[in-house]
Amino acid sequence: MAEKKYPSIAEYYSDICRDAIEKCIFCGDCLDNCPILPFSTLKNKDQEKIMQNLIDFLRGGPVSEEVYLEAFSCSGCGHCSDSCPQGIDVMLLHEGTKIELVKRGEKTPEAVNFIIPNRRPNLKGVLSALQIKPSEERWLKRAPSNPKKTENVFFIGCDPLIMPHKIFASLDILEAMGVDFVALAGGELCCGVPSLMAGGNPKESEEMAWDLMSNIKAFSPKRVILVCPGCYRQFTELFPRVLDYDFGVQFITQFLNDNLDKLKFKKPLGKKIALHDSCMTQRTELTDSIIRTLESIPGLTLLGKELSKEKVLCCGGIANMTYPNIGNQVGRVLVEETIKVGGDKIADSCPGCMFAFYIYSKEFPLNVSDISLLINEAMGGKEYEDKLEKCWSCKSLDELIGLTRENFEANGYPEEVMRQILPHIFPFAEHG
Repeated sequence: MAEKKYPSIAEYYSDICRDAIEKCIFCGDCLDNCPILPFSTLKNKDQEKIMQNLIDFLRGGPVSEEVYLEAFSCSGCGHCSDSCPQGIDVMLLHEGTKIELVKRGEKTPEAVNFIIPNRRPNLKGVLSALQIKPSEERWLKRAPSNPKKTENVFFIGCDPLIMPHKIFASLDILEAMGVDFVALAGGELCCGVPSLMAGGNPKESEEMAWDLMSNIKAFSPKRVILVCPGCYRQFTELFPRVLDYDFGVQFITQFLNDNLDKLKFKKPLGKKIALHDSCMTQRTELTDSIIRTLESIPGLTLLGKELSKEKVLCCGGIANMTYPNIGNQVGRVLVEETIKVGGDKIADSCPGCMFAFYIYSKEFPLNVSDISLLINEAMGGKEYEDKLEKCWSCKSLDELIGLTRENFEANGYPEEVMRQILPHIFPFAEHG
């Protein structure tokens, strides 16, 4: 059955909210399964009453602190949606509530402006600028005029750019496979997730989506290959509702599974890998392709895959940006539980989750990897330095500035600007 089409993203979310108003029975099951609630000030509130207030707000009722906090502290994990007896996609309901709050003049949490990727400065741009110079980029930021027709567009997205070593490995793999592709970066181009899920701004998100689609279509591709589960969700869940396009969409592990014969492995890894399956890969049904890809690597023993069949642990998701004091506590639980699985490395396929692991790298013995890094290693490919981990290991702001100055200045960031920004990202410079 074809998906219902909507004239705009805003209208799609209006329909989501109307459906919830009709169906919600205020049972509170969604909040029982929320990983954020136990760490927020809502933990001692009556859960049925919280949902009553939210639905009342969507009917035109008053804005309350409870409604605002429930919506903007949402991590986007979707555990609430899985538990609703009425079949309401509560995660989408929270996104629709953010849209309505902003529409009524409520301001988003202060940190939201720093995660919208086409603004400068933004979190992803700053972290990427610490690690590589523009001359080292192996991707386009926009489609050129009259580009050559290409079978595959490899859209890197925004979040993966904070780990360029991972992207370099992915590009090496595709090149070694002989894939006809062009790499297109996020930043100026974005699927719109941050503006929508964190910012409650459907108009901006839709403008980003149209711009991204225009740049992809310029290459007349057979498919787009994605490395960010958030992007994959947009392309497979939201975009078909409001956009028209005629190319296929595959996550990187789906594409690799279809082309395993082209992966020329040269050495067994001899490693035990603890798998963390992200909330978004579960929601978008990517788990099986991730496991199959990992299990195709010679000499790799996969630990923890049975956990992917259960409700996965959330890294804090969007809450890491909107309410970091809450999101980071959720991330700590993820780190502590994943370490218990054991293994030589932790493998994750979600850049948001991987970033959450980095936050605790000083406190816990973490060795975070990615499927592309493991495959490239087994193919005998080049080993790329994890410069983000090196940044995180710095003990002072001066040390980090000295380590990264050449890169960030090449990206047009003055030192005085970085000295203002970096204390808000890295733990060595906590205020107080």
